[in-house]
Amino acid sequence: MCLSSVYVEETEERTAVVEEASKLRVSEAREVEIDTLFGEKKIMKGYAIVEINFLKNYVVLREEASRP
Repeated sequence: MCLSSVYVEETEERTAVVEEASKLRVSEAREVEIDTLFGEKKIMKGYAIVEINFLKNYVVLREEASRP
């Protein structure tokens, strides 16, 4: 089973927000919803996906400057 780490990127630095993400989706409200292997859920409001690396099993999010 392949799990991914989810990072938030802020000015050249990445901070882990979830280490063992099993599911990630973007809701109709443009929120990034992350489920963990252990059934926990984290909702990232105001963030967008900027990179997904399937080989290294990670996702990078960045805060959106403005949301319509």
